[in-house]
Amino acid sequence: MNHRLAYAGALPFLACALLPLVGVKTIPPIGALDFVAAVYTLTIVSFMAGVHWGTALYQPPTEWPVNLLLSSNATTITVWLAFLVTTPDITLITGILAFLYLLWIDYHLYRRRLITDDYWQTRHRVTALVVVALLLTVAIP
Repeated sequence: MNHRLAYAGALPFLACALLPLVGVKTIPPIGALDFVAAVYTLTIVSFMAGVHWGTALYQPPTEWPVNLLLSSNATTITVWLAFLVTTPDITLITGILAFLYLLWIDYHLYRRRLITDDYWQTRHRVTALVVVALLLTVAIP
């Protein structure tokens, strides 16, 4: 796994969390940082759930900790609905829960040796970084 790519994917989360500390609240013409973070959260949750879809294609269902096909879609749709009908902050909180749920699934895939040590090590570190960044984005007005 390319560790640099995984950590680079966390940079927009960090930017949205830290830019308000130096007085930046919006990125013209994109919008407010909480909105940018919500859009990016939805995008990355969809991507991470898609990884589970891919795992499902190559592993027998008896090896899955949950139904990967259903859970990947349900997770993505949950965050998408939060984005459509709530505020950016609620979308970010929903995204945090989604990232933690997807990490829980990955932990069980790791314990069943369906994902590599290398992937698991990077995955849980980047998820921790992203969750902290999202919490800061919600906490810093």
